[in-house]
Amino acid sequence: MRSSWPSLHGRSSVGYPSGVYTVIPWFGARRARKSLWQMLQPALTDRPTLLAVLRDKYTSEDKLRPFAPLADRFGGRLHVIVAAEWEQEDRDREGELALRHLGVAPEAWPLLLRDEGRRRYALLLRQRQPVAVIEVFFEERAHTTLDGRPDPRGEEIAAREDEVAKKIDELLVRLPPPPPPPPRTLRAGEHDFSPQGLCRLCGQGRASLLACPGTQREEAPRRDRFELIELD
Repeated sequence: MRSSWPSLHGRSSVGYPSGVYTVIPWFGARRARKSLWQMLQPALTDRPTLLAVLRDKYTSEDKLRPFAPLADRFGGRLHVIVAAEWEQEDRDREGELALRHLGVAPEAWPLLLRDEGRRRYALLLRQRQPVAVIEVFFEERAHTTLDGRPDPRGEEIAAREDEVAKKIDELLVRLPPPPPPPPRTLRAGEHDFSPQGLCRLCGQGRASLLACPGTQREEAPRRDRFELIELD
């Protein structure tokens, strides 16, 4: 199911799991009196994210290509965020602010905020850090036309979607695993339990009510760790 912005009374994002596909329309941000960066912050996580900031208009989020199919294809591996229908002046001003907060190099801003014909560009993030700028496109396609015939653009758009998905998949595979979180400093008397339930420092089990002597602070004043050399 898509993420929705119920407090904004904007277009809903129904049908996608939360954190898989999020559409942020310009009018929703204006109604909430929030900047693009303020709208993005609650949506960003440490998982890989594809972010596009566009001025293109749309009628149905489910028909946005390649974004809705990418969310389906990658599922929980990738969060697709589309800021759509942003007026160009706001797209430039607020887009630059958001990209600056994300640490994107200024030379990449025009690609992400200015259109080149049918070409569009999106930002790939991991752990909220920029990884790559990927060429995408913007189409709104239904499975059939108004008279019930198959959309004649179907095969072409599907081929372009496959190309974008392949680029993203190759990048995700090549990325090294994220670094482990830094170790937390143990508090005085706190045990350092292993997966087996025993403290690595004193050997007590999880059921122990005693403080760990290995992490207790010294009550006596500490001696300086150097020799005192006196002159004769």
